[in-house]
Amino acid sequence: MKRAPGHPTYPSDMSLMVVSVGDLIGSPGKDRPFAAVVPVELTFEDVHVEGPMEVTGRAIGLIDAVEADFTVSAGAHLTCTRCLTAWDSRVEVATKQFFRRVPDEGGYPVTGDEIDLYEAARDELALALPSTPVCREDCRGLCPTCGTDLNSDPCGGHGDESDSPFASLRDLFDS
Repeated sequence: MKRAPGHPTYPSDMSLMVVSVGDLIGSPGKDRPFAAVVPVELTFEDVHVEGPMEVTGRAIGLIDAVEADFTVSAGAHLTCTRCLTAWDSRVEVATKQFFRRVPDEGGYPVTGDEIDLYEAARDELALALPSTPVCREDCRGLCPTCGTDLNSDPCGGHGDESDSPFASLRDLFDS
């Protein structure tokens, strides 16, 4: 695998994620380093990744498979689920995946004498993203009545709420 020219810019050529492993299968311990920078796009409710995904690691031969030990990283745009503050962060994960000629034995497939690391790297990056991002552990969130950010401006209360259509529900929790 060759490194994308002009790092940190990246090409749209996914062949950078393909590693030749024909000589590694059946040669336990024999290894080959790889590195690539390729585009990726992942979107979940409060997390968005779009841009270069960097992958570096080693393909290691086993008796009937290839083990890929690698690190994948990318920039992510996150939105706090408590206070709606947005920020950018780097997400990085180290992982190990297996590639096999016989797909029903688990792992990703070896196609011919090559493995394609893109799907495995993208999957691992997706799993490393927070499902409910929080800007900081002690984030107080937003006031449910007025929407004030309680981290920067403490809400002074909202007076008498007895005329609220939900006021009778408060009695359910007073026992």
